[in-house]
Amino acid sequence: MRLALLHAEYGQIGGLGSALEGAGHHVHHYTDPRVLIREAMRESFDLFLLDWVGVDAGGVLRELRSGSDTECSVIFFNCQDDEGELAEALGSGADDFIVGPVSIREIVARVGAILRRRNPCYFGSTNFLDMPPYRFDVVTKGILVRGAPVALTDKEFELALFLFRNLGRTLSRGHLLEAVWGSALLAVSRTVDTHVSRIRKKLGLRPEAGFRLSAAYGNGYRLERIVDNWSADMPERRGAVSDARSMT
Repeated sequence: MRLALLHAEYGQIGGLGSALEGAGHHVHHYTDPRVLIREAMRESFDLFLLDWVGVDAGGVLRELRSGSDTECSVIFFNCQDDEGELAEALGSGADDFIVGPVSIREIVARVGAILRRRNPCYFGSTNFLDMPPYRFDVVTKGILVRGAPVALTDKEFELALFLFRNLGRTLSRGHLLEAVWGSALLAVSRTVDTHVSRIRKKLGLRPEAGFRLSAAYGNGYRLERIVDNWSADMPERRGAVSDARSMT
């Protein structure tokens, strides 16, 4: 997952960043809240981990919530054991409030717990992802559309799966590059745009099929389900809708 780690002094937080990366996360370090807020306006993250001491973490969260489409998880750490601060943090939309000092291992564990709870589709143990009329086989990297197989390259499959696992979220190009290619260094290239165009065409990701894959203000992409159109497009759903209408 993609994390933004804000700490007053980078030299004191290197161990935590390394531990989070060791747990499989992509960690972006920030010491200046203004830089983090500016980045959050154009980049997407799965979780913000904000140091309560040394920076105005509460103010950062308010800025994040008010200025962009940032509905991802937020954890405050290095917090004081203070009931008033706890109420302020949770009341402002934080998912967790970690009182310090605390071990790096515990922070990593609590980050993982929050991400699993907020992203069950991503962390599910099943080998299949069903989003009718699409069915993904995670093991074989195969996909069926209305029961018929569609040939995708490995990267096309991984990108499509990531978009479906994050249905309804705006994902920046840098986020997509890290998730699928393992690095955001290619963000200036057309890699993501080319692959998005291919999977949109191959999978028929259009409103008539119940889904819309659209560019988001030039910064990334958003896959949305359009329930009404999907119901009208699927034969079995169309019959159910007709039966329901005939009973009214």
